[in-house]
Amino acid sequence: MVKKHIKRAASYSKTKANFLHSQFKDHASTAIIAALGFVIALAWKDLIVKIVGTLARAEMLEKYPYIAELYVAIVVTIIAIIGIIIIGKWAQKVE
Repeated sequence: MVKKHIKRAASYSKTKANFLHSQFKDHASTAIIAALGFVIALAWKDLIVKIVGTLARAEMLEKYPYIAELYVAIVVTIIAIIGIIIIGKWAQKVE
C-alpha cells in the first residue's frame, strides 16, 4: 500500500516537473525572442531616422523640428502593427 502511494507520488511529481520544465522553456524562449526583437528594433529605428531625416525638406525641419521624429514614429508603428498581426497569426494554437 505504501509502495503504491510512493509510485503515485513519484509519477505525479514527474508529471509536474515535466510541465514546469516545458513552461520554463516557453517563457525563457519568449523573453529571449523579445530581447532580440528589441535589439533589432533599435537597429531599424536608427536607419529609419536617417532615411526620414534625409527625405524631409530642410525648410520644413526648420519650421517643425520634430517632424522627422513624427514620421519615424508613424513608420515604426505601422511596421510594428504588421509584425504583431503576423506573429499573432503564427502563434495561434490549433485546437
